[in-house]
Amino acid sequence: MKKIILAVFLISGLASYAQEKATESNLSLGVDVQSRYIWRGLQLGGASPSIQPSVEYASGKFAFGAWGAYATGGINKFQETDLYMSLAASETLSFTVTDYFFPEEGALNSYFNYGDATGHVYELMLSFSGTKSFPIGFTVATNFAGASTGSTYVETNYSKKVGEVEYSLFAGAVFGDNDGYYLTDGSGLINLGMSVSKEIKITDSFSLPVNAALIFNPNQENIYLTFGFSL
Repeated sequence: MKKIILAVFLISGLASYAQEKATESNLSLGVDVQSRYIWRGLQLGGASPSIQPSVEYASGKFAFGAWGAYATGGINKFQETDLYMSLAASETLSFTVTDYFFPEEGALNSYFNYGDATGHVYELMLSFSGTKSFPIGFTVATNFAGASTGSTYVETNYSKKVGEVEYSLFAGAVFGDNDGYYLTDGSGLINLGMSVSKEIKITDSFSLPVNAALIFNPNQENIYLTFGFSL
């Protein structure tokens, strides 16, 4: 059944992509370097910086990409390699299907195993980015297949740009986390905080995007302060 779901997802995505009439398309490459990898209030990768490369091909309303995270320290260095496909339904509304995969360093990870013991987690996410007159966004993401199913993460955020600095306040909670994917007993407020970002001009032709975030996880009673930059 999981193979059928994945095949339908790929076929439908490629079919829609082939029918897209937009003439503009682009391939983008990038890498983020973060002091810690904090995802939805959870520290992944241990107490070490994380290098996060990405590649994306976009055409019209569709985008296909890959994203990774690689810890730079620790005994068992955390790794993550994700594939995704997204559809921009409008300027503010998008849908994304993501295949999360967490390979183990130096091991045979059976990437092409999509059975009950798979290391994949498949998520469907809806995102609304807000507008200038209503700068409040929200995200709803649900695990629908793979090693974890049923968990639903909900987040709302408020963003505002003051001068060259963009601020964002956010709050996220999880529901139906019965298998502990988000390390809760079923539900909880796990992601609360503020992030700031700006571009620092290095030369006349190059600016370095930097970011910082103060993040609380009330459910785990944890706090994180992170810093990073993008290339």
